[in-house]
Amino acid sequence: MRAYISYLAGLWDSYKLVNVITNMSSYYISRLTRRYYVWGKPFSFIIEPTNLCNLRCPECPVGLKALKRPVGVMKYRDYKEAIDDIADYCLYLLLYFQGESFINPDIIDMINYAYDKKMYTVISTNANRLASQDFTDQLAASKLGQMVLSIDGASDETYTIYRQAGKYERVIKGIQSFMKARECLKKKFPRVYLQFIVMKHNEHEMDAIKILGKKLGVDRVIYKSPQVLDPKRAGDIMPQNPKFQRYKKVNGSYKLKGSYTGYCKKIWHGSVLTWDKTVIPCCFDKDAEFPLGNMNGEGFLKIWNGEEYHDFRKGVIKNRDGLEMCRNCTEGIKIFFR
Repeated sequence: MRAYISYLAGLWDSYKLVNVITNMSSYYISRLTRRYYVWGKPFSFIIEPTNLCNLRCPECPVGLKALKRPVGVMKYRDYKEAIDDIADYCLYLLLYFQGESFINPDIIDMINYAYDKKMYTVISTNANRLASQDFTDQLAASKLGQMVLSIDGASDETYTIYRQAGKYERVIKGIQSFMKARECLKKKFPRVYLQFIVMKHNEHEMDAIKILGKKLGVDRVIYKSPQVLDPKRAGDIMPQNPKFQRYKKVNGSYKLKGSYTGYCKKIWHGSVLTWDKTVIPCCFDKDAEFPLGNMNGEGFLKIWNGEEYHDFRKGVIKNRDGLEMCRNCTEGIKIFFR
C-alpha cells in the first residue's frame, strides 16, 4: 500500500483535476443540449516516440510498411519542449502511437521527465527489447505507470502468425526478467498487463494465455477485439467468439458493430502529437491526414483553440460518417482478468 501511495502522491495536482471536470462537463453539456461547447484544456495526450517498428504485424500499417507519412524518431529536446508546453494540464500520457516506443533511445528519460511533470504514463510494447537486462533494469526502476505487453499467443507457433519477426521465447524471458527486477525493487509500478488480441487463429489459446499470465506474475491479462485496416477483410481475422467480434456481416459485407454519436469524447479530452510534433485529432488518424498544427512553430493551446481545430470537431459532430477513419473507430472490446 505504501508503494501505491508514494507513487500516486507524486502525481497529485488539484488544478489538473479541476481541468478534467471542466473539460468533460463541456462534452456532456454539448451532448445534452446538442450544441457545441469546449471548455478547459485536454488532459489526455498521445505522444509518439517513433513510428518505426521491429515487427511486421499484418494488420498494422507500420508492419506492412503502408504508413503514408515520414518515419523517424522524436528527439529528446523536442519531447521536453512539448511536455513543458502541456505540463500544466496533461494528466494522462500515452507514450506510444504507431511504432515500437522502446526503439527510441531516450525512452527511459522521456518516462521519468513526464512523471516529474505529474503525468501518469502508459506504454504499449511488443516486449522484444525486454531481453536486454540493462534496459529491463532501467525500465523497472523508472516512473512508468503502466506497461501493456502485446503478445497474442501462448505458444511460439501461434505467436509468430501475427507478431511476425518477433521472438516468442525472447519475449517470455524478457517478461520474466522484468517482473523479477520489479520484485527486487519492491515496486508495484509499472502495472503490467499482458494483452491478447483474440483472433481466428489464436482464440483456442484464451485459457492458456490466462495461465501464462499467472505464471509470469503480471498484474492483469487483457483480452481485446481485433481491428482490421480494411473492414472487408474482417472475416479473415475475426474470432468465432461473438464477444470479441468488432464487426458484423450486413448484406454480405462487414460493418462496425454498435452505434455512435458525432460527439466523440476523444476529440474533447485528448490530442495526439506525432514524432515530428504534428498535432492530429486522435489515434485513428494513423497517417496524419488531418494535421491541425505543428508545435515546432506554435504552442499547443493556440492550436487547440484555433479555428481549424474547432472546425474539425464541428465537422465530426455534423457528419461523423463522412470521415473514413471515424467509420472504423470504436474502442476495442476489453475484458480484464487478475
